[in-house]
Amino acid sequence: MAAPNRYSTLIAWTKVALPLIALALLSTLFLFSRTPNPEDALPFAAVDVEQLAREQRLSRPRFAGTMEDGREVTLVAETAAPATTNPNLILLTEVETRVTLGAGDRLTLTAATGDIDLAAQRVDLAGTVDAATTAGFALRSERVTVAMDTMRLAAPGPVVLTGPGMTLEAGAMEITGPEGQAFLSFTGGVRLLYQPGDQ
Repeated sequence: MAAPNRYSTLIAWTKVALPLIALALLSTLFLFSRTPNPEDALPFAAVDVEQLAREQRLSRPRFAGTMEDGREVTLVAETAAPATTNPNLILLTEVETRVTLGAGDRLTLTAATGDIDLAAQRVDLAGTVDAATTAGFALRSERVTVAMDTMRLAAPGPVVLTGPGMTLEAGAMEITGPEGQAFLSFTGGVRLLYQPGDQ
């Protein structure tokens, strides 16, 4: 019976001793504490919280997608910010978009501004849009729309296409191509200047 009594006594002393030790530690903490020096405070950034909430944006974002036939679309921008009037719209600046055309050819488009319509799975590029292919063709238009889910690229306004030995002007252009192919369609007063010697 002696062992249970010693155990009960130890438990009783522990219940008293542990709170006293905790109280002593707290007392020494307050005893040795000193008044904080404002010069030792951590530096902070002067951030306009209202502006940050109003103008949410990302720097150098990258978006990527795969079309129905497996071709890839990638997009990089200097900044991206949600549109205040449409939650499905992302506004972009200094945009570069790359589209796989097929047979190893790739189209790279650059524009000053653009936006991504998440609901429509579409990228709209605006300003002066410059495009170049790995096959040596270059295109310029004021606006280009790129579908993210299927192979469709459209320039609804005037376009100028240059390539080896040729210059083509048209009122509009569209690129479509299922299953790894790419077909160009030009409409609206198409003019072709062919210069064989410049190839």
